[in-house]
Amino acid sequence: MQIPQKKRLGDLLIEGGLITATQLQQALEHGRERNIKVGVALRELGFVNEQNVAKTLSRQLKIPFVDFDRLVIDPKIGTLLPEMVARKHKVLTLGKKPGETLVAFADPLNIHAIDEVSRHLDDKLVLCMAVESRIEEAINRLYSSRTAAPAERTGPASEESEAVSVLNDIVVQAVREEASDIHIEPGDEIMRVRLRVDGLLRLSRELPMELHPSLVSRIKILSQLDIGERRKPQDGRCELPVSGKEFDIRVSTLPLNAGEKVVMRLLDKSKIRIDLQNLGFEPVQLGIFKKHLHRPHEIVLVTGPTGSGKTTTLYGALNHINAIEQNIVTVEDPVEYELPGINQVQVNPRANLTFASALRSILRQDPDVVMIGEIRDVETAEIAIQAALTGHLMLSTLHTNDAAGAIARLVDMDIPPFLIASALGLVVGQRLLRLLCPVCRQPFTPPGSTLADLGLGDGPHTIYRPKGCEACDGVGFRGRTAIYEVLEISKEIEELIMAKAATTELARRAVASGMLTLHRAGLGKVLSGASSLEEVLRVTLVGRE
Repeated sequence: MQIPQKKRLGDLLIEGGLITATQLQQALEHGRERNIKVGVALRELGFVNEQNVAKTLSRQLKIPFVDFDRLVIDPKIGTLLPEMVARKHKVLTLGKKPGETLVAFADPLNIHAIDEVSRHLDDKLVLCMAVESRIEEAINRLYSSRTAAPAERTGPASEESEAVSVLNDIVVQAVREEASDIHIEPGDEIMRVRLRVDGLLRLSRELPMELHPSLVSRIKILSQLDIGERRKPQDGRCELPVSGKEFDIRVSTLPLNAGEKVVMRLLDKSKIRIDLQNLGFEPVQLGIFKKHLHRPHEIVLVTGPTGSGKTTTLYGALNHINAIEQNIVTVEDPVEYELPGINQVQVNPRANLTFASALRSILRQDPDVVMIGEIRDVETAEIAIQAALTGHLMLSTLHTNDAAGAIARLVDMDIPPFLIASALGLVVGQRLLRLLCPVCRQPFTPPGSTLADLGLGDGPHTIYRPKGCEACDGVGFRGRTAIYEVLEISKEIEELIMAKAATTELARRAVASGMLTLHRAGLGKVLSGASSLEEVLRVTLVGRE
């Protein structure tokens, strides 16, 4: 536990430059006359305000300051302490990790308060500093009943408070269910909130439209958007701690007839360290992928539809090759995660910073590895190819249905086939596959004819199907993994590219050379019990992630 320095409040405020010794003396006399604490006396005399005191103490004691306007508290975490203890000492539990609890104190110099909180939590305390009035507001909100009748909620202040509470509930639920996106959608009378969990949207709650303006305004304030602009789309972002984890939230607003729709994308900063080993590659595929990540003079492409996990795979690749000897630069739109040790550039069309223009500048920065978030046009593709041919490893993505389709896409961009054959080293196609809930999955043996039709022989094979339980919210699936097809540009494939062979012929030759297709990779997940047959068919045959 972090033990604060044994100094008096007044001395710390003087050291922090917030008050003078004369002001402290006046406050001490004022406090004695009115029988109040020195901190209250300083505020009554107008020498300080709560915010300045809290921030100064935070700096002097070297403990974090917590801004409650940029914090989401899970009610289950926020009410870990008995209400009497929380109110008595003006403390609030904010987050929890194994063996540690983050606790906000209005007075971190109060050793008696720290001791009492320690007895109740039986954990290592990580102390932080917060404004007393904001702690009291949060205590009232978390411990008191929030089921007041609508008639009791009147006036702008109560609407704002309710919007804060509702947004907190929505974000906490999204984090608990590991949702990637929150959709807030206006209607005539009802506002619908949906969460995207494991790639599919599900209804979270329906709320009265009267709450919509204040809820959208709250989101805009957090993400530093213009709350007065309702006719144009806006994009913003904010960082929110939720249950002890740091989340980067991307916000997009879109004007509809009924009002503004808001989509919030949640990015868990604790998942920045992506390990290729855990993404879903088959062992042979992973070996091929890693081999090409250590080759200069080529392009490695990752393909698939939007939301198929391409960026995650590229981040895993960057983590794998990141080293002090490597100058790695990325151009992204947007930068989803900030990767330590890697130079990341955010595309900015307003400043004429496009993929192509950024790439030109990067190549003058002596890079070893360059990642381009997406090859969208001929200019970017041509620069990337020239960079690969002059000794750089280039990583990027393309929106195609399979690995072989990436070659056709480059040909469609009028890139000469001989340049494609010379520069392209590897194409990885991918999709995301939902994983069966390990608690409730049910075994069954499908008919031999079904297995034969899928190319699995006539069995018998025991595979699993979803059921649904409390652990998976009745869905039958929990979490996702990626499935891949890895197409190496061999001499034979190079010749086919030069001959402008059709995509089907490229894919057929690749399979004949040992490439595992997305469909076959998915069936491997079925046979291992990780996913269901229906899920694999949905993802690989319908073409959605």
